[in-house]
Amino acid sequence: MTDNLRPALLFWYGQFLAVFKLEGLALDIYREVVRVAPRHQQAWSSIGYLLADRGDLAGALEAFERALALDARDAASHFNIGFILQRQGKHAEAVPRFEQTLHIDPKVDRAWYGLGLSLAQLGQYAPAAEKFEEAARLQPMNPYAGYQLASVRHKLGEHAKVRDEYLRVKGFDPKVSERIRIEFGVSDRP
Repeated sequence: MTDNLRPALLFWYGQFLAVFKLEGLALDIYREVVRVAPRHQQAWSSIGYLLADRGDLAGALEAFERALALDARDAASHFNIGFILQRQGKHAEAVPRFEQTLHIDPKVDRAWYGLGLSLAQLGQYAPAAEKFEEAARLQPMNPYAGYQLASVRHKLGEHAKVRDEYLRVKGFDPKVSERIRIEFGVSDRP
């Protein structure tokens, strides 16, 4: 088997195993891929995803950083690092990762959402609202962006905008809109 073909076949075998929920075996295969082909960015990212799913955030972070080192312009790697940092409660460190993701690809709605979450955790509610608005614009049926937007608007005392967001979300997700109504004291009446 050629040197280039072995890592590719192993990687796709790992993908097959992961699809069938054999994550432990897939992780072993991906580790073999990076052993024989240390510059295999997709394998590093796949290791990161599997480790994150297992709760090994430090290992996931290391794997995503290895993937990023192979391509500094990879928006997914920046996003994944930001996501892991956010899960670790390191919001100030997550912010520039989400910003870099958006610099590379401004249409990643999850990066707008993640950036909004971290800014809100840092008490920067007005900028967080802008990020949640963009996440909702890019993914209008995302009720969680609507909930978070209502939350920061409530903290900013913008009650009319909270109600607007409640009515928007009510149009497609009754559970989340009810949560907005109860938590932020929104009325159906104008």
